[in-house]
Amino acid sequence: MHSLRATLLAVAFLALQPKVGAVLPAQESEKALVEQISLTFEAGQIDAALQRARAAVAQYPRSTALRQLLGAALFKKGLNSEARAAFRRAIELAPNVPQNYFNLALVDLSENKYPDAVKSLEAFLRFEPANAQARVLLGRAYHNLNRTLPAVEQFQKALELAPQLPLIHYHLGYAYQSQGNLKAALEEFRKEIHSNPAFHEPYWLAGNIELGRGDLDAAGDSFRKGIELRPQAYQGHYGLARVLIARKQLQEAEIELKKAVELNPSNVEVHYALARTYQQMGKKADAEREYKVVADIHSRHAGQRSGIAGQQQ
Repeated sequence: MHSLRATLLAVAFLALQPKVGAVLPAQESEKALVEQISLTFEAGQIDAALQRARAAVAQYPRSTALRQLLGAALFKKGLNSEARAAFRRAIELAPNVPQNYFNLALVDLSENKYPDAVKSLEAFLRFEPANAQARVLLGRAYHNLNRTLPAVEQFQKALELAPQLPLIHYHLGYAYQSQGNLKAALEEFRKEIHSNPAFHEPYWLAGNIELGRGDLDAAGDSFRKGIELRPQAYQGHYGLARVLIARKQLQEAEIELKKAVELNPSNVEVHYALARTYQQMGKKADAEREYKVVADIHSRHAGQRSGIAGQQQ
């Protein structure tokens, strides 16, 4: 999810770069600076864009367009505190420019500061209520705050506005799943697969629901397709292993579980499934080893929750 979030934020951010309208002759140099920095930014020369933006803001401290570009360069460099300050200053300078709120929300979303992101996105949507991408981001922020009903509302509005926008069905499916509405969730995951077939996560999410419904053929197909797209994601291997266990194909399940453990060695659920599989196969020593791993992981997690760093010798 982290990579998806980064991709979505980057796309959304570039779609809302500063717009400079008509300017007076005395402002020509400011306009030229905005154009130069924008071109440098778009060319991927972030360090140069940042350097030029800092100098330009010093020259034109009340330019909201230059503040936006400065914030963009800072955000791209991972300097989020400075980026946030730049966007907030842009809002102070031009409170009626929607992009200022959107850009600030992107910084907050990148740090999982969902309450702050909600405020900025709600402000942005008061200016641009038909922006589907902002509604998707607002829905995600609501969902992460366990406000599932308003999240679903935002995703549904985004679908009305832009039915082909990537990830809407995925996020709506996730929200339905959290409500326990698995039938609706599966429909949305399948729609995302249809419209966005190169995205791997809906395959294993659909597979989980199909497996729970006892549809082993569909679940197996979903997990295998997910593995084809992202072989280094443990979820597909773990899901396929569960299908194979249900079919009593334990040797094949062992292979998939060992791959899942290799990809996610701290996942207690996968280790437990592997231990159970070894037990069913009569591999007593292997089962005992995996059960010990499960116990060790539980012990570490308990220590972390209690704040115990370790025993003193």
